[in-house]
Amino acid sequence: MRSLKYTIPLALGIWWIPIASGIIDGFIASFTEKKITNSIISAALSSSIASAVYIFIAIKILVVPFLGNLLPFFAILFSAVDIGISLATAYFLSSRMIRTTIVGNSEVMEFYVNSQDEIEEKLRPFDNGCQQPVYSFSGENKVIVTRKCNGYQMKYEIMKEGKKYKVVLYLTADTM
Repeated sequence: MRSLKYTIPLALGIWWIPIASGIIDGFIASFTEKKITNSIISAALSSSIASAVYIFIAIKILVVPFLGNLLPFFAILFSAVDIGISLATAYFLSSRMIRTTIVGNSEVMEFYVNSQDEIEEKLRPFDNGCQQPVYSFSGENKVIVTRKCNGYQMKYEIMKEGKKYKVVLYLTADTM
């Protein structure tokens, strides 16, 4: 999980800002991890570590006489809320984001969908003038679909990941 090197220091630095810290932590985790599960795990680890540090500081180090026992209570409450917000943000952004990479004369797009109909809906802008699809199966949970189109080849892999489907679309320009 490559995002931990960013999310842990970031969470430790901003965890004292209620609610916004959870949003920022989940945002960074979702943008640095490609898989939904990895972004959720990264957000959970970084927010839990930051929460543990800030709760320890609130209970053992900080003494605010006029707040009494309310400071540790609020530290625990806001930490729990921020962990939930961080996880929700990481899941929401990771599951709805389209990642695009352009290399030479080809483009690679990755996105998650809930159903086969949603795959067709997202690919509709690219299938103008395309031939009938050619299906091939690579393993139990992976289908590769190839289509020749006007001036380019569209190939996409559909993989089952949990309750969602991960689609990796490759658009490659035909060379003459």
